[in-house]
Amino acid sequence: MNNYTTGTVNVPALSITSNRVLRNTYALLALTLLFSSVTAGITMALNLPHPGLVLTLAGYFGLLFLTTRFRNSGLGLAMVFALTGFMGYTLGPLLNAYLSLPNGPQLVMTALGGTGVVFLGLSGYALVSRKDFSFMGGFLMVGILVAFLAGLG
Repeated sequence: MNNYTTGTVNVPALSITSNRVLRNTYALLALTLLFSSVTAGITMALNLPHPGLVLTLAGYFGLLFLTTRFRNSGLGLAMVFALTGFMGYTLGPLLNAYLSLPNGPQLVMTALGGTGVVFLGLSGYALVSRKDFSFMGGFLMVGILVAFLAGLG
C-alpha cells in the first residue's frame, strides 16, 4: 500500500480515498437534505394538500426505481434530487398538520433535534471505530420493510 506524507504524518492511500468518498457522500447528503427542506418549506408556505397515500407510494417507489436504474449516470443524480424533492413535498403538509397542534412546534423540533443527535453520534462512531458495517445491510432492509408495513397497518 502506498503512503502519502502530509506534514509530518504518513497517511495510507486507502485512508485518503475513503475520506474523499465519505466527504463526497456527506456533501451529497447535505445538498439533498437542503433541497428536501426547501421543497417542504415551499409546500408549507403555499399550504398545498397532501397528495394522498397512493400517489405518495407510487411517486416514492417510482422515483426510487429510477434512482436505482440510473445510478451510474448523471441522470441518477437528477433522480436523487427528484426523489428528495418529492419527499419534501409530501412532508410539507404533514409538518403543517403537526405545527397546528398546541405543542406542535416543540414536537417537530424535538424530532428534528433527536434525529440530528442520533445521526451525528452514529456517524462519529462509524468514523472513529473504522468498522465495516456493510454486514448489517440485510438486517436493516428487513427492519425498514417491517417498519413500513407496521406504519401502513
